[in-house]
Amino acid sequence: MTFHETRLRFPELSDGAAVLFRALEAASRPVEDLSISEWADRYRVVSAESGSPWPGKFRTDRVPYLREPQDCLHPDHPARRVTARWAAQLGKSTAIENWFGFVVDQAPGSMMIVLPTLEEATKFNRVKLQPTIEASPRIAHKVLPVNSRDEQGSTTSFKRYAGGFCQIVNAGSSKGLQMVSIKYLAMDEVTGYPKDVDGRGSPRDQARARQKMYGDLAKEWQGSTPGVTGECEISADFESGDQRFFYVPCPHCDTFQALAFDQMREAEPEQDLPVHLRCVVCDGVIMDGHKLDMNARGRWIARRVREGEDPVPHAISASEIEEWACPPLEGRCRDWQPSYHLWAAYAPRERFADIWARFQEAQGDTTKMRVFCQQDLAEPYDPGGVAVEWEKIVEAVRGYRTPARRIPRDAALVVSAADVQGYGIKWVVWAIGPRGQRWLIDREIFEGAPDQVDDAWIELADALGRTYPTDGDREKGIDLSGVDSGYATDRVYRFCAGRPNVFAVDGRHSQGLPWLGTPVKKDIRDQRRRVVAKVLLYPVGNYDIKTEIMAGLANLVQGPDQKGIWPRNTLHMPPDLCDEEFAQEMTAERLVDPDEEARASVSRRARRLISPKAPREWKRIVGRKNDWFDATVYAFALAWHLEHKRRLTADRWADLLLEVHGRKPEPDLFEAAEEGPFTKQSRKGRSDRAERRSQNRKKWAKRK
Repeated sequence: MTFHETRLRFPELSDGAAVLFRALEAASRPVEDLSISEWADRYRVVSAESGSPWPGKFRTDRVPYLREPQDCLHPDHPARRVTARWAAQLGKSTAIENWFGFVVDQAPGSMMIVLPTLEEATKFNRVKLQPTIEASPRIAHKVLPVNSRDEQGSTTSFKRYAGGFCQIVNAGSSKGLQMVSIKYLAMDEVTGYPKDVDGRGSPRDQARARQKMYGDLAKEWQGSTPGVTGECEISADFESGDQRFFYVPCPHCDTFQALAFDQMREAEPEQDLPVHLRCVVCDGVIMDGHKLDMNARGRWIARRVREGEDPVPHAISASEIEEWACPPLEGRCRDWQPSYHLWAAYAPRERFADIWARFQEAQGDTTKMRVFCQQDLAEPYDPGGVAVEWEKIVEAVRGYRTPARRIPRDAALVVSAADVQGYGIKWVVWAIGPRGQRWLIDREIFEGAPDQVDDAWIELADALGRTYPTDGDREKGIDLSGVDSGYATDRVYRFCAGRPNVFAVDGRHSQGLPWLGTPVKKDIRDQRRRVVAKVLLYPVGNYDIKTEIMAGLANLVQGPDQKGIWPRNTLHMPPDLCDEEFAQEMTAERLVDPDEEARASVSRRARRLISPKAPREWKRIVGRKNDWFDATVYAFALAWHLEHKRRLTADRWADLLLEVHGRKPEPDLFEAAEEGPFTKQSRKGRSDRAERRSQNRKKWAKRK
């Protein structure tokens, strides 16, 4: 068949010469030299499925603080590692999505994205990455589609594209961190990574080892909210970088400054002002409406300087801002990798009033304060930031009116704990109520060597059978008790073995442990080493409980508010039980850096070489006992166990108080219900609870 016959038979065929020359023209077209921000603005489309408030064409101008950090990830940029210690919902994951799209389209190569857990890795792909791929035409046809029947296609955790691939792994397994060489590494929420995985060490170090073959051509992004002071990986890398803060101009005097929480002021109704910030120079009012223009003109300024250089001012005039601005890895910043800090006040849709409300709600609640520091301020939480002096505690309890050995009207659980020492047994009883309120109602010392004589054990056994009058003239016994097994261990095991409501406990000092962990079985042996019985030993996470106790003592010293309402998590102690000796033992430990003294003795030059990941430990003050403190730790662990076992919500606390005291609780206890102010409840749920409470009242009225 001749050429002409072919053309006549298949007239729909394109002209071969036209096809050839169009292909040659496309191949010879200059490649666009775009930054990652320019690429995102031009080609990325935000899917409505991602939950973003701005679906559609992506615009970096909405989050201008994201421009410089993500542009450092360009293959031609000299930065090797970019660290973002940012608050929640500021665009850390967005930078990873933009980077992925740029890599697929402009600089193909092997990429790895690491998330803390398997669930988060799966959610990142389903909610963020895959919708971005499908919504952006520029890369949708370049990433092979997900097909479970095609081994050459993509999967939920493995994206294949021309010139490379992207593997999405979780930090909890070392399998995904092995066997591949990676040029681009993105790590999200690194403070949620385990310290060791499968005995191979840190998952961050394992992931970084995958980049060895690329040397200085490799790129790394890590973004995260911070963790706890002393063990915060993202803070350590931020401090080892050039420490950049986002300076924005004051709308009144045009002075550039890095916003800080100290500038925030509560609402001033007399001035018709909502929650706002104040300029550090002119004291001008900075409102939510100013944020858009301020962020648009903002500049990232590195605050780290070499020894002997002038520090970077916290307020810079508009005429001098260019003198202090230094691009990453240039000029005075050339020796450090770029690192960025950003807190919630810069978020485009975050209102100052909401930040202030979360701060107020966290007052007196260590758990909420931790969340506020990490998620809003983007600063590591320091559980040792509160130090309470024993003299202030003694002074605070002098006017306390609640009598000892009586259950207060706002308490419904009673727990006790014994700390065993060589000279005897120290025993405390605490009454527990909602909102973290705790009352010391009894304590005693049973003298006698516990490992030699039975006198102290007999007295302890008798004490565990005590009952205490309630506010409704009823009697209530102890719900749960614990005995420390650190001393005279065998005697402790024997004492607890025949008592189902008495736990043998043992303190653990590591951070992040549950207050009362899963028990393990321990053997009780006779003189011939034969097993005669078994007992359950419960581990206690000392670290967080001690932090809670110190915060509770601080709230006791602080006192109630103007309405007479105590802060959440307050320890109440009557004066006849809290003398000087007891107060001294309750404050006998401090959260310190164990190497602090050694560091204080080295030179200033040497101190700069010390890692900022200094460990933090609870240490006893020399010359002061901590027995009552330890006993209280064990008692609070048991109370935590009871609260979680019974799932005590605000309504269940109300029912329990009614059951214990035979009367309705004080209404102000539940003004701050744990469900939150926006929780909607059905009419049926409210009627069921009302009916249940009515039945309880009738039941206890008959018993009277």
